[in-house]
Amino acid sequence: MMQMVYSGIYQLLTSAAGLSFSLLSKTVPFMIIGVVFAEFIIALKVTDKVAYLARPISNFANLRDECGASFMTAFISPTSANSMLASFHNDKLIEKKELFIASMMTSFPAILMHWRALLPVLIPLLGMTGIIYFCILVLIGFIKTLFIMLVGRVLLEKTSCEPVNHPVEIRPGIKEAFKISLQSSKSILKRILGMTIPVFFIVCVLITAGAFDVLADHLAFVCVYFPIPPAGLSIIVAQFANFMAAHSTASTLLSTGVLTSKEIILTLLVGDVLSSVTMAMKFLIPYYVGIFGPRIGLQILAIATTIRIAIMLVIIFTLALFL
Repeated sequence: MMQMVYSGIYQLLTSAAGLSFSLLSKTVPFMIIGVVFAEFIIALKVTDKVAYLARPISNFANLRDECGASFMTAFISPTSANSMLASFHNDKLIEKKELFIASMMTSFPAILMHWRALLPVLIPLLGMTGIIYFCILVLIGFIKTLFIMLVGRVLLEKTSCEPVNHPVEIRPGIKEAFKISLQSSKSILKRILGMTIPVFFIVCVLITAGAFDVLADHLAFVCVYFPIPPAGLSIIVAQFANFMAAHSTASTLLSTGVLTSKEIILTLLVGDVLSSVTMAMKFLIPYYVGIFGPRIGLQILAIATTIRIAIMLVIIFTLALFL
């Protein structure tokens, strides 16, 4: 009996390790590139020039110029932007409130960056319906960013938008800046990976054990409270697995006329809401905890997810009632 238990645990941990390695191999390289790029920008000492472009946005939200620089960087790499904010906070250049607000303001740039992964899938499978769905996601990110900017304007002191006066320093060349970025990235990456890898493994153990499948089964009945047809349940269930499965299922239902374009969009949005918790546990917790640490990372993720879900619910019921 005990041998069977040990054998089951061994298989569980082995499968989880394999899944963890697969996920980490797709995630860690981008995190490393993001951190090095962020340190490279800082090493070049051009954050003031980058921040100049976002100064109207950072000034409106009563944020320092450093936060404006991270906002502009998010259009290139959200990971780099958050790594910059973590570095600024660790160096006492920005306060905790500014860190929270500046990090959550990257919602709009971050969702725009997702076009590379989403549109090549959405357009072939769903056509114009997929484009409309993506535009709604961008709108949600824009509304969230605008809301966070208003919160910053209310919560932060007016003086916090003044740029920090740094001593005049000679900017290094490209090669020298790259060497500096590699050196300064070592301690940051050690902390990030030291937190990310074990968290990923724990999550993969839960996935392998079927914890998320059980959660999906228990959440599926909630769909009756949302404005979606029963046929949309198959999309919801697929969405708990991955977006490719959900979009493929939606494509079949759309092409066969089982669901209309509006019903597909509403179902995908509802699926995004219902799967937010599991998606956060699978992917976002390791990401945020790795960059910001357990306490701050979980706090930012919880607040950001709550705000996004609230906005999505408003959008869902508005579309259902008026379209």
